Amino acid sequence: MASSNVCQPGLAPCRRWWLISTALTETLLFSGVLLGWNSLLPILKSQGIYSHLCDISASNFSMVERGLDLSPHLQALNSGMWEEDEDVVHIQLMLSIPTTAAHTPEPKGKRVQEHHGAACKQQEDILNLAFTLGSFFLGFTLLPLQVLLETIHLRQLRQIGSASFSLSCLLLAYVCSNSTRLSFFLMFAMMLSGIGGACILFTTLTLPVLLGSPGPLYTALVLGCFCASATVFTLMRVMYSAGVSFLSIILAYGGLSCLMFINCFFCWSIQPCNAGTEGSYSIHLKWKFCEHQQKPESVEMSDISLQQHFLKSLGQKERILPSSQRKTVSFHRPHLQKASPPLSDSLCSPVFIFHLFMVSIVQLWLHFYFGSINHMLQHLSQDDKNTGLYSSIFGALQVLSLLSAPMTSLLLGSRQQKPTNRKEEECAAIAGVQFPQRQISSVRRLTVVFTLRIIFLCAFGVVCLIPSLELQVLGFLLHTVLRSSLFVSCTALYVVLYPANHFGGLIGVHILFSMLLTLGQHLLSWLLQTTSQGNPFWIHASFLTLSLLGFIVPFYLHGLRSDMAKRAKSSTATPRLCAVLLQSIC
Repeated sequence: MASSNVCQPGLAPCRRWWLISTALTETLLFSGVLLGWNSLLPILKSQGIYSHLCDISASNFSMVERGLDLSPHLQALNSGMWEEDEDVVHIQLMLSIPTTAAHTPEPKGKRVQEHHGAACKQQEDILNLAFTLGSFFLGFTLLPLQVLLETIHLRQLRQIGSASFSLSCLLLAYVCSNSTRLSFFLMFAMMLSGIGGACILFTTLTLPVLLGSPGPLYTALVLGCFCASATVFTLMRVMYSAGVSFLSIILAYGGLSCLMFINCFFCWSIQPCNAGTEGSYSIHLKWKFCEHQQKPESVEMSDISLQQHFLKSLGQKERILPSSQRKTVSFHRPHLQKASPPLSDSLCSPVFIFHLFMVSIVQLWLHFYFGSINHMLQHLSQDDKNTGLYSSIFGALQVLSLLSAPMTSLLLGSRQQKPTNRKEEECAAIAGVQFPQRQISSVRRLTVVFTLRIIFLCAFGVVCLIPSLELQVLGFLLHTVLRSSLFVSCTALYVVLYPANHFGGLIGVHILFSMLLTLGQHLLSWLLQTTSQGNPFWIHASFLTLSLLGFIVPFYLHGLRSDMAKRAKSSTATPRLCAVLLQSIC
């Protein structure tokens, strides 16, 4: 009896497109929102999270801005009613604030101005640590998810992700309800947000396991939605500036994420496309089928008949190939002859090691830019209004990832990689030759994309070094393009240069190493506040110098393409031999 759950061939078109559209929408709304940290940070400061770490004068200044009326204390001080004791020291520090501010208290609930929180280095350090941990879990969680996919259904992984994200929103609202005592839970909220975002991204990427291939640009669209989700906190900041309570915003956002859990529960209850029917029934048929096909005499007879068939067509093969270029023609199945190289060969290859190092440096730079952009804008403008405006522009421009990621995929030729004719594959396997034209074309497109990426990266570094506030908008655009195209180009490189069965291991090592190095952005943020005094010039200059080494990868790809083209031209007998083979097959 067949299972009630079916995979893609039995799905109604409306349900298939509902799954695809909602998966992309949920990825856009929830997966990478943590990377909109530059917009969330001022809100957390204004809520007073970790404000108890600041010095007394800053804390009391914020107390005045929160609406504490100190005029009775000022009158008592002027009348000489206070006595000298230990508590007077603290009261006098409070009264060091100008009296005009004390006599004109702001309404209760008034938000703390952002530049006061920015002056507290201890608060900056601990908030940046929360962002570092959240972004680390956002990337590192992808590794165990690949292992869990073998034992847990895709729907359960997505439910875990949506539940983690909803819990992170609830924790953040809980922290904001009493920021003085509950600030410690911010760390857990950021980690849960990272774990939930990683589960949402991973399950959306692996949705073709349930539906089949949705199209050549699907992966690029998912990655574009992930990068564009950083805009969500920018929208929250706009609403917060308009007077909406942040507690109401985050609770409504958490409630919206609960809809994702409900949608997953009812709509993702389908089996993978490679899943069969009931276990005993399918295993019984498969056992009988394999038992029938694996008889040695059947394989031998198949090879003998194949050999006789092609020997008739190649009876005059001396006219096809010169005597110096004759090759031995094998009539055995190619997959039984080829042995896949070990994974260690791919991991230890120089191009993989160098590319992994460069990608990790670029990702560290981009994450550092997320955490330090407010400092850079404050250093350039010295005006809170301009800082907030340009920070919002940076968050809004992340939406362009929805265009840049698919454009990168198109440059890599995703729509041109059509399956080769089956007869051509059989001809190449029997003749013992390869058709490298498609691989040469893929390497050429990789060379173009990596060259453009390094040029954009260098331009981004130069813009960061120029102290012009208006020019930073160009830096925002370059940052968006680089971040959205980074993972697309990396996966394309691994697909083209390495065996298909090594792809998962290469991606796993890539994620592990790059995420571990990303933890260094907290150290860079500490250096920015201590030694650089809020000016990231020398940090960006160091990254720019290292990025120049990235030109080695396109040079290597160019040399590889030239070598492959020379070897393709030397195989002059291949077209004539395969023409005869194809005629015999037809």
